[in-house]
Amino acid sequence: MKILVAALLAAAAVPAFTTPAVAAAPATLPFQPADLYDLAMVVSPSVSPDGTRVLFTRVTFDRTLDRRMGELWLAHLDSSGKIVDKRLLVARDVSPRQAAWSPDGSRIAYVAQVLGKPQIHVLALTDGVGKPLTSGETNPSQPAWSPDGRRIAYVGRIDAKPVTIPGLPEKPKGTDSAPDAKIISDLFWRADGAGEIKPGATHLFVADAATGTITQLTTGDTDKVNDDGGLAWTGDGRALIAPFTADPINGPREIDLYLYEAKVGEGGKVWPPVQLTNRPGSEYDPAVSPDGKTVAFLGSPASDQFYDMPELWTTGVTPGSPITHVSKALDRPVASMDWAADSRSLAILYNDEGTQRIARIDAATGATSILVPSVGGTRLYLPSSGGQASCVKQICAFTSPLTDRPAGLGIASATTQTDSLDFNAAWAATRKAARIEALEVASRADGKRVQGWIAFPPDFDPKKRYPVILDIHGGPNSDYGPFFSVTHSLYAAAGYLVLYTNPRGSIGYGNAFANAITNAYPGQDHDDLMTMVDVLAKRPYADARNLFIGGGSGGGVLTLWAIGKEPDKFRAAVALRPVVDWTNQVTTSDGTSYFMKHWMGATPWEKPELYFNRSVFSLAGQIKTPTLLITGENDYRTPIAQTEQMFGALKLRGVEAEMIRLPGAGHGMGRPSQWLQSVLAPIDWFNQRKAK
Repeated sequence: MKILVAALLAAAAVPAFTTPAVAAAPATLPFQPADLYDLAMVVSPSVSPDGTRVLFTRVTFDRTLDRRMGELWLAHLDSSGKIVDKRLLVARDVSPRQAAWSPDGSRIAYVAQVLGKPQIHVLALTDGVGKPLTSGETNPSQPAWSPDGRRIAYVGRIDAKPVTIPGLPEKPKGTDSAPDAKIISDLFWRADGAGEIKPGATHLFVADAATGTITQLTTGDTDKVNDDGGLAWTGDGRALIAPFTADPINGPREIDLYLYEAKVGEGGKVWPPVQLTNRPGSEYDPAVSPDGKTVAFLGSPASDQFYDMPELWTTGVTPGSPITHVSKALDRPVASMDWAADSRSLAILYNDEGTQRIARIDAATGATSILVPSVGGTRLYLPSSGGQASCVKQICAFTSPLTDRPAGLGIASATTQTDSLDFNAAWAATRKAARIEALEVASRADGKRVQGWIAFPPDFDPKKRYPVILDIHGGPNSDYGPFFSVTHSLYAAAGYLVLYTNPRGSIGYGNAFANAITNAYPGQDHDDLMTMVDVLAKRPYADARNLFIGGGSGGGVLTLWAIGKEPDKFRAAVALRPVVDWTNQVTTSDGTSYFMKHWMGATPWEKPELYFNRSVFSLAGQIKTPTLLITGENDYRTPIAQTEQMFGALKLRGVEAEMIRLPGAGHGMGRPSQWLQSVLAPIDWFNQRKAK
């Protein structure tokens, strides 16, 4: 979920990233649906400890298998940081991920499939052959090398013995008996994208990197460590630092860092973890400084606000050490960080007004200087941020920010121009891209500045008039930016002006802006969106008779809210995976207690009026806009019952409505062909309802 970056850049700023030149070729076609299967995207770059190589994952979309696939690559750099060659390390058929360099840069640990089960592998670059280090059913993740390179720590899960109903007669062999009943006692019994979670506990393990001998560092029937959020060794290799949420029901944001002894005692005695941080709020993604004295981490203090912005903090390696708020003056969410070799500063990746930047930050003063002005997003289907970076010595590798193709591998050096690796250059040269233009307005609510963008049809003619689609991002604490996306490329290719924006609640504009929707979601974010629409509708090339609206997740909420509040404004709407009823959401979603405690601030039985008034279902009686609803049948973030509830209400009222269910798809909308369906169906829905 969260991305760690790994070291420092020099203080000098680097030039802005530019798209590499490609041979001239006729750009004859706009983006086509089948183009998705021709694209490649770079994610998870990781610079080697000596700064001469970069690991990265190349993502493609297989048309035959209908799946997103990843393969592990290695790029070599010369002394100036220029890419001199690249090669495939691990093929996509084993789904390699979570690659980590050994301290000396000679080996790589990564997770890959063995007979359908994830296992940690070790690959020596001298022979290029990855060998399984683990086996069994623990589902290992987050491999982390010890400072001496002899051990690899990881997080794994041990399943509990299945619970059965006593007294049942034994099933006859060879008969077609019904499956056993599922007995569920854990509130968090399923997770979006993972499905149903078997009863069990998450623990910490260490494997000998040479022999594969495994030592279990924690025991018990309950979780002892989080299964995401980072894992770091202390400088002396004697302990590990990892986050743990002690009470996910009552304190989902109460995440503390713990110290775990990296060995067991005589007779296999396990040492209990020691709490390193002990303050209200969250601490995760630990990174120990090279001198071993300081732990940097991401997190936020406890609050009653809607959004807790992740920021950079430091503390000592002993319990009770003071905590320093390093990025306080920045007032931006920090996505990852990397220590400098001198342990005095870090390179951080942070969100800022629709993009991400890399900056050097002084660990003592919090002073920052920009190193890379823009990092590209990697969501691909939508133009969100979420890029990644890795910085070591004079080199920073990052996902490149492009408007006409997916992210490539960007390389920034303090001594040379930026370089890049682009897997889509030849393809992009044959396609007419949607031009993206920035738009800023003063919200009708209070004059607050709101930022957005317009994607224009590839053959845009300012003398003509074009229908408008307002596309609203989810989150709602997320963002959009001026990046390539499949969805907006297809909308623009179909002849629409695509308007997308960052209303209040979006990240990258400061903590106050992101939390302006506390106890008011939806609220003035709706006004921000409608102001954008009104401004664009007045332009001579916009067809004000043909305004359409859509969005997914939190964007689906705001879509339904808009057509309930202003039922005559839009000719048609599409809401993907929306929340319709907050009572249903806080009791059935995989984020149940989090939504209840931090988004609603009360239980539905304490304040039923609050839940109803904040739910778009309260506006169902006012909606008359033709509405298409799309959700995955295995969506556990905003379960499909939400969609069914709104669909039923609209049909009972006689409102034109249609529901599309994507079999097997989760909140991320499933396989590539399913995402294409979720884009092409809205285009058809809008096309059929245009005013002539």
